[in-house]
Amino acid sequence: MVKKLLLTLFLLTFPLAIFAQDDDSIDKNILENSLSGIHDVVASPNPFSVTTRIRFMADDILEIDFFVKDLLGNTIHVEKVKTKKGANSIPFYRGELESGIYIYSLKTKSKVISKRMVIK
Repeated sequence: MVKKLLLTLFLLTFPLAIFAQDDDSIDKNILENSLSGIHDVVASPNPFSVTTRIRFMADDILEIDFFVKDLLGNTIHVEKVKTKKGANSIPFYRGELESGIYIYSLKTKSKVISKRMVIK
């Protein structure tokens, strides 16, 4: 319980923290602030109650993976997305998820970017 509280406080203190994923499907060594061919990644609205959209710009048509994980590293959502050149968005619905902080990731063949989102 104390570890969860400390982790939550840490995450609230550093809004742009990047998180490494402990999962074979995401390569830990390729984490960076921007994706090759993808930029301006933001969840809007954030925090949200029911639904949010992950918005980003793509320089070309790409196939990416969209992941959502809880703070313990459990994958709760995986989706393959084909981008178009220019503005893109991925809707994300809360469903049965509890209120809290979650980490969303966009992964190309070469890089991963992870950011946090908050469900009210």
